[in-house]
Amino acid sequence: GKSLGDFNLNKKGFLLATEVVKIVLSVISISFLIYLLFAIYYSNSNNQKLQEAKITIGRIKEIILRIDSGKILNDKVTDINPSSWNFFSFVKADKKPNSCAGRDCLCICDAVSFDNVLWFKDRQISECDNKGACLVVKNLKKFQTFEIKKPSDGGVNIKISKLGKNIGVEEYES
Repeated sequence: GKSLGDFNLNKKGFLLATEVVKIVLSVISISFLIYLLFAIYYSNSNNQKLQEAKITIGRIKEIILRIDSGKILNDKVTDINPSSWNFFSFVKADKKPNSCAGRDCLCICDAVSFDNVLWFKDRQISECDNKGACLVVKNLKKFQTFEIKKPSDGGVNIKISKLGKNIGVEEYES
């Protein structure tokens, strides 16, 4: 038959198993909470960057209106935000974000990795559409994508000019 010693061992084994389950559940719960906090932080930080991008687009729009009305030939925009996001141009036959309504436009959005690689199709376009700010610019001249650097890295300034009948946007050293 069973002795008292065997029974004690089983009870200890059972207790050990419940402790392990508790620990595993705790680790899962804590991991989930950490993930949630990061998700909230990143969402807030991205919302802030989107607001900054919209402000920058607004400043560019004012300059283009002044160029179109003939008041000025060019102007500069300094202290541009949000840092780490990029300026993109979508012109002529380029595939364009929906917010450009099929017309030439410039967008400020986060750059995506792996765009148009394997099954990652048009990720940059949908990033600019969903989480970026775009401005339709008639006769926009195509420009090389460039990043908005942090002020501590020298920042970025742009020059917007009338080039014949086109509007040029370029990065310039201050």
